[in-house]
Amino acid sequence: MAKILFYCNDSRSNIQAFEYYKQDIDALKALGHDVVVCTRYREIPLRFDAVFVWWWTYALVPVVFARLRNKPCIITGIFNFKFPDGFDGVDYFLRPWWQRLLIRLAAQWCTRNLFIDNKELDACGPYFKLNNGRYFPLVLDADYLQGAAPQRQMTLFNLSWSGKHNLVRKGIPELLAAVSTLKNHGFPVTLKLAGHEGDGAQFLRDLIDEHGIQDNVEWLGPISRAEKIELLRTCEIYVQPSHYEGFGLAIAEAMGAGACIITCDVGGVRTVVADCGLYVPPGSPEALAHAVRTVIENSAKRSQLQTSAYQRARTEFRFESKLELLKGYLAEAGVV
Repeated sequence: MAKILFYCNDSRSNIQAFEYYKQDIDALKALGHDVVVCTRYREIPLRFDAVFVWWWTYALVPVVFARLRNKPCIITGIFNFKFPDGFDGVDYFLRPWWQRLLIRLAAQWCTRNLFIDNKELDACGPYFKLNNGRYFPLVLDADYLQGAAPQRQMTLFNLSWSGKHNLVRKGIPELLAAVSTLKNHGFPVTLKLAGHEGDGAQFLRDLIDEHGIQDNVEWLGPISRAEKIELLRTCEIYVQPSHYEGFGLAIAEAMGAGACIITCDVGGVRTVVADCGLYVPPGSPEALAHAVRTVIENSAKRSQLQTSAYQRARTEFRFESKLELLKGYLAEAGVV
């Protein structure tokens, strides 16, 4: 059994709440390792056998510390290497030069880089001249693979943290505009929104008011894990019209719950969804409204997408698969 330092520059409440952190901690523990969670550099203990870091941005200090002690260091996460042209977001190339330098050094000096998105692995490997990159997708535990509830509601659902930039990245303004378009054409729908509250909460409320869809949109705010799973299992349609996704874990969770997926073919989304969902162009409320109406009116199409999404989630995103990959990557790094 190895003592593994799990480092992430985030709050402890987020580390407990966000599935992508939780599943890696659970996987390390399931392999029999002693996991010590640290969220600040000053918390790093003097003795450990390996370091496992989430996010390259803050990884250089743990990487250097591990190298000084001749211990392996693994970094994982979403790199946000290159956003689509015209998208208003900060990718690697729009960061200040000193941040790019810190990220580059961390990627080059660590023992392994575990990329959640295969496209980022293919792009970052040649760019940074890495020979230590590996593919390490997110997965679902059994709670998210229960399939649909016995009774489903004809509602749309989306799960997005309400930071303003995140809402824009997730395409929530377009989703609200699509709901408004459907209402104005005599085809009202019900949309439920949930997620941790951020600095865009008022921005979200203002958009709902601006479109006059207060009766069509229910903003639930922060919800528990059990509530999230229940909403995923009881909604007919999960809509996530993102402009960029490194992976799309919430989409995978909705697939495991047997929801019909409407999304955009951006970033790593197709790796997750394949042909088991309906794709619309990012930034198009009209196309989104048309897709929603199509799957509501065509029950056979909706049912086929729900079934195929659930089957893909059960096959491709099992927690056991993560354990197998992680065990191999740790062994490559010299951790047994």
